[in-house]
Amino acid sequence: MNSRVKQSSHNHAFGQKLLPALLISILAPTTLAQNLALEEVVVTATKRAESVQDVPVAISVVDASTIEALGIDEFTDITKISPSLTINRGDWATNSSFNLRGIGTNVFSTNIEPSVAVIVDDVPLVRSEQAFSDLSEIEAIEVLRGPQSTLFGKSASAGVINIRTKGPSEEFTGGIRLGATSDDETSISVNVSGPLGSSGGYRISAFDRDRSDGHIKNVVNGDDVNGQESSGVRGRFDFSLSDDLLATLTIEHNESESNCCHRPYRDVPAGANFLGAIPGVAALGAVSPSDDNDEVAVDDATTDESESDMVSLRLETDWGDHQFVSVTSHTTWDYDVSTDVDGTAFDLLAAFTGGALSGGLVQGGGFELESTTQEFRLVSPSSDSFEYVVGLFYSDISYDRDFNRGPLFAADWVADTGADSLALYGQGTWKLSEKTEVTAGLRLNREEISHDFSNALTDLRFTGSDSESAVPGKISLQHFVSDDLMVFASVSRGYKGQGYDISSSFRTFTSENPVGSEDSEAFELGFKGTFLDGRVQLNPTFFRATYDDFQAQQARVVDGVIELGIANVGELETYGLEVDFQALVSENLRVVGGFAYTKATIESFEGADCWTGQSAGQGCINGSQDLSGKALNNSPDRKMTLSAEYSKALEAMPFDAFVNVSYQYQSDVNFSLLADPGAVQEAYSVVNLSAGIVESEDSRYRLTAFVNNVFDKDFVSGIGNSGGLWGGTPVYVHVVPRDSQRYGGVRLSYSF
Repeated sequence: MNSRVKQSSHNHAFGQKLLPALLISILAPTTLAQNLALEEVVVTATKRAESVQDVPVAISVVDASTIEALGIDEFTDITKISPSLTINRGDWATNSSFNLRGIGTNVFSTNIEPSVAVIVDDVPLVRSEQAFSDLSEIEAIEVLRGPQSTLFGKSASAGVINIRTKGPSEEFTGGIRLGATSDDETSISVNVSGPLGSSGGYRISAFDRDRSDGHIKNVVNGDDVNGQESSGVRGRFDFSLSDDLLATLTIEHNESESNCCHRPYRDVPAGANFLGAIPGVAALGAVSPSDDNDEVAVDDATTDESESDMVSLRLETDWGDHQFVSVTSHTTWDYDVSTDVDGTAFDLLAAFTGGALSGGLVQGGGFELESTTQEFRLVSPSSDSFEYVVGLFYSDISYDRDFNRGPLFAADWVADTGADSLALYGQGTWKLSEKTEVTAGLRLNREEISHDFSNALTDLRFTGSDSESAVPGKISLQHFVSDDLMVFASVSRGYKGQGYDISSSFRTFTSENPVGSEDSEAFELGFKGTFLDGRVQLNPTFFRATYDDFQAQQARVVDGVIELGIANVGELETYGLEVDFQALVSENLRVVGGFAYTKATIESFEGADCWTGQSAGQGCINGSQDLSGKALNNSPDRKMTLSAEYSKALEAMPFDAFVNVSYQYQSDVNFSLLADPGAVQEAYSVVNLSAGIVESEDSRYRLTAFVNNVFDKDFVSGIGNSGGLWGGTPVYVHVVPRDSQRYGGVRLSYSF
């Protein structure tokens, strides 16, 4: 689709009628230069480059300059630009999830795919936790909301996070960025870029972040835990193999090491006995449970290590007036973890063995992932009547996982799983008139899954396989009221594949019955408008979606042991309103923000597990409850983001000064699928502040001082009921993110 160039003189009066009164009051009196307007933002949401204002997709996007201004250098920072996005960083990396419009996948089983796909330079990441790395050398981040299975596959039933990295420069350039924080993090990133002979180019970047001392105190030995060290390197090489053939080779390596996975105790009722026998006071040691507790008392060291490698080759050529693209990738990811399960310093083994053994309850294991993907894509030229994209996608994914726990409640097993997928997709846009367009697409997906599970303690072995086909699709209608206003409506169908629940509870039933696939249907209605002579963009979207057989994690206590299992929740409904906006208040002041109201409800889920400690009066009948009509977990009703950056040229100085203030609000949220009232995080808001200077002429150097969580607001990113280890008494632990504590720092960058 041809990008429409915005003209500053169109629909001024019409825009004023639609804008919120606040924006009108701020912007209307301001006298600005006639050519002052927001820059056009290009996205690839439809597998071709288009203006974000022309695409009938609900999407939040930030470019490299905004990433720098907001200090987005970790994946969790993406929530600063997309209020519909919630990122839950679990105690283990494998327990982390991304939620869009309340929908996500937070499961322990490694081979259950996410509902929100993460794509980096056309390469899909198989696991959500692979994304938790440094965001350096990023060109743009696009957050596509709602089912995107037509173009992006079976891991995009709730949305897509599309990341584009920077390519080579035409001249030799480079840069270095240094950072230090008050909570003892140091960081460095470097990059160099330039031409390779007369027909190629390169960009090489590397980073290292060291926060070995974390933000959680272990009172047993005085160590600061839940810290992390990470490093990585990426090389991108572009070659013009002929006049019409461009090759891009990308090689990337990342690794991290952490003393993480400690969850402080939040609430331990008086009289609670650990394992039903050990008094809570003795088990907890010197830790005082509370809503803001950031201390643990543990006796066993924990480890959390990961290493990933990726190589991809992109070939792009012209077939007549068409563009043909081939993307080949191979990815490996290794993850090892060991954790103190009981979360206490009490000598459990001595208590249960009469002193014959000593230590606590430890569990862990390793994950090995290998993925190969191949995509062929044919893109038609822009046309005044019809344009399309068709493609073929193949993936081969294998998981190897081992798990051990002991010596109490011993477990020792190994599981190998695999998934082979083949999909044919196509999407076309018919231009019914100069202003009206219809887009429709389908994806034909076929997948085969397999498993091989061996339990060393019972000599049990299970093998099996299954296959399934699905046909997600989308149709949308968009109408350009003018060059500055587009309205759209869409209906889409999403799909997330089935999978085997590989966990310690693996049995004949789970071997023969994989977790069923998840289907979604969504409706969207919205508009994208540019107002006040190009100074304001306002993009609201109303949405409603239903999900059948939603895949979710549950915890069961079987013979005194907590087992994690995955179940298909009957039906979900989510609906709400999203608003993205940005405005140039003046030459010096830019405001960017968004608001999301989401109502996510479990429509049908009879026979759900009870939460530990739930009574008959609270709805637990014969070990089960009816969750129909309950709010979905991990889904706050309201979220808002707002940031304002003010810059000012300083006379007689070779640099400009800037100040950025960002605000995030989230209403209360229940982290428990089972509607456990003890797993609720109350509403909170966070304010971040940064200020600095940047060279006026070409921005070669930039110095930034910042404070995150200025008002030191306590909050948690997860709450769990550990009552299974406490004799059935509800005892709560929580995950304390780094950003729940105030810290400051400086960033210095220099480019040449």
